Amino acid sequence: IPLGRLTVLTGISGSGKSTFMRGILKPCVTEALAFKKAGSKARFKPSRCRELSGTDGMEAVYEVDQSPIGKTSRSIPATYLGIFDEIRALFAATPQARMRGYVSGRFSFNTEGGRCETCLGQGTIKIEMNFLPSAHITCTDCHGRRYNNATLEVPYRGKTIADVLAMPIEEAAEFFAAQTTISRPLKLLCETGLGYLTLGQSSQTLSGGEAQRLKLVSELAKGVGRSENARLRSTKAGKAMLYLLEEPTIGLHTADVRQLLGVLHRLVDAGHSVVVIEHHTAVVAEADYVLEIGPEAGALGGQLVACGTPEQILKAKQSRIAPYLKTLLS
Repeated sequence: IPLGRLTVLTGISGSGKSTFMRGILKPCVTEALAFKKAGSKARFKPSRCRELSGTDGMEAVYEVDQSPIGKTSRSIPATYLGIFDEIRALFAATPQARMRGYVSGRFSFNTEGGRCETCLGQGTIKIEMNFLPSAHITCTDCHGRRYNNATLEVPYRGKTIADVLAMPIEEAAEFFAAQTTISRPLKLLCETGLGYLTLGQSSQTLSGGEAQRLKLVSELAKGVGRSENARLRSTKAGKAMLYLLEEPTIGLHTADVRQLLGVLHRLVDAGHSVVVIEHHTAVVAEADYVLEIGPEAGALGGQLVACGTPEQILKAKQSRIAPYLKTLLS
C-alpha cells in the first residue's frame, strides 16, 4: 500500500476486503504506532501479518465511518469543527457583553445563565407518550432559539447568537470572512457540498454521508492554511495520518461522490495516506493504486487478484472490475 496516495480495495462482496482492513491493516498499524510510542529498541513484530513497514512517519490511523458525529442533539457542526468557542468569544468581546459582564460561557446553550431553562438549551421539549415513541415540540419560551431573552439582547454585527447558529454554513463563511480560523473550515464544507447545513443543526439530523464528509473536512481543516514547506516539514516530522474508509459512497448521489473524491484527494495532497474499500467504479478509476481481492467470496476469496494503477488493472485477466473500468478509462 503506497504512502501518501489514495488506495482503493475492491473485489466482489465477501472476498475479504473488510477482513483485511479491519482485521489486519488497522490493528497492525495501531500496534506499530503504540510500539514506536513506547520507545522500545526491540524489533517490532506484528501479530497479524509477517511483516509491516512504513509507519515510521505516521502519527495515527483513523477509521472514518458514517456514524453520527455526536450522540445527542447538543452536538452540532460548529462544536464538532471546534469553531463554536471562537464564535462565543466574539460575542463576549462586544461592548454590550462586556458592559453586562458576560463571558463566553454565557453564549453556550449547555450552561446555566445564558440558555433557556425551560428546554435547558435544547430548543425543543421531549414529551413521553404511552405506547408510542416520544415526541419533541418546539420550546414555547425560546421558540427553538435555545437562549433566554437577556442573552439574545447582545448582537454581533447585527446578529444574535441564535441567528448565527441558524445560519447556513455558506452564509456563515461569508459572515465570518474576516475571522480566518472560523471561515476556513466553513469554506471547506462549502467546497464539499455541505454549505446548506446550518451551524447549529443537530448531529442527529445528519445523514451518514453528511456525517462522514464532516469528519473528513474536520481532519482536513487541521492542516488548512499551512504553506507547502510547512506541510512537508510536518509530514516528515511524523504528522501524516492513515485514513480508512469503507464504502463511503453508499447513499450518495453522483454529485456527492465527486465532492467526496475531492476531499479524499485533498487529504492525499496534504501528505496523508487514504485506503478506501469501494465498488463504485468512479472511485476506483480515481485511485492512485488499486488492490483487487478475490477471486470469489468466502473460502474462495482472500487472494490478491490484481494490483497497480487503474490502467494496470485493465490488463489483469482475472480482474472482475476491469471490464467496468474500461468504459470509464478508455
